[in-house]
Amino acid sequence: MKKAGLYQIMLHLLFWVLYTLVLYEVSTKYNVNTSIPYSVFITTAVQIGLVYFIRYYLFRKYYQNGKPILFTILAISSILYFIPVVWMATMIIFNINVTFSGLFTTDILLVYIVTLILVFISISFTLLLEKERGKNEREKFEREKKEMELFALKNQIDSHFLFNTLNNIYGLALKKSDLTPRGILLLSEILSFVIYETKNDYYPLSKEIQLINSYIELEKMRYTNSFSIDFEVNDINEDSFITPLILFTFLENSFKHGISKTIHNPWVKIRLKSGVSEVSFEIENSVQESSENSGQNENKGIGLDNIRRRLTLLYPQMHRLITRRDEKSFYVGLTLYKNY
Repeated sequence: MKKAGLYQIMLHLLFWVLYTLVLYEVSTKYNVNTSIPYSVFITTAVQIGLVYFIRYYLFRKYYQNGKPILFTILAISSILYFIPVVWMATMIIFNINVTFSGLFTTDILLVYIVTLILVFISISFTLLLEKERGKNEREKFEREKKEMELFALKNQIDSHFLFNTLNNIYGLALKKSDLTPRGILLLSEILSFVIYETKNDYYPLSKEIQLINSYIELEKMRYTNSFSIDFEVNDINEDSFITPLILFTFLENSFKHGISKTIHNPWVKIRLKSGVSEVSFEIENSVQESSENSGQNENKGIGLDNIRRRLTLLYPQMHRLITRRDEKSFYVGLTLYKNY
């Protein structure tokens, strides 16, 4: 038997023992229902039976199945019926003359009232437990739903990243570049990083910076330094944590939709700093100078939609994301406020 179940049984036993003692003291002092032998214990026994019958049978069968009125009628009827029947049976067993006036006295009215109070308390307690249990189940469901959604989002990012990075290595291999082995080694390190370092919702900001630097080196191999990149890191707080791959995905998008599309002088500018209460990240990249592409990219693909959803889940009301595009560049500004 589980510890919680045993504790509940002991609590019930303690309550009924104390209740019986109090009822015995009151009955003795005020001479309540002295015409029936062992009336206190018999009354307590029938009350216990009614409380549990109503709570664990009628309540579950009728109230929880959407029949509260029928439940109420049956509960009250059970109380009104069983108490006098048990008293009558007791009087017969002890050869006491059973009469209507001897049975239906103020004593039985008091027992009715006390029993109704006991049942009311029991049902109220049950309703509170059901409400709390339902609340806990909803919270558990929402928590599991959030975890599953985050897991799916991470898988999307990983596959997206792998697809683009393999394209990078493929580009090096086509050129028969001597950098291909180094690129494969970098890819291996990055994939190892993604698999083993991004299992938690948060990790040190320094790890994200490490990943960004490795990716930049890989892209430099692919484009043979044909683009300009400025990565400025300022005032990084050692206690700063961040959700994995959030900043990296912006960088990945800047290469996929910016550098690779820009014909003349592609460039990327990155600014990152963290304080005691927030992390600030800005990235701006060149875009293809074409009117037909105006407004594109910022709302396309897995990247930004994925990030927005992860930010909503992990930084609810604690982030600010700005995206802006003009004829020559695409800008992203992200501020994350610490929520741990």
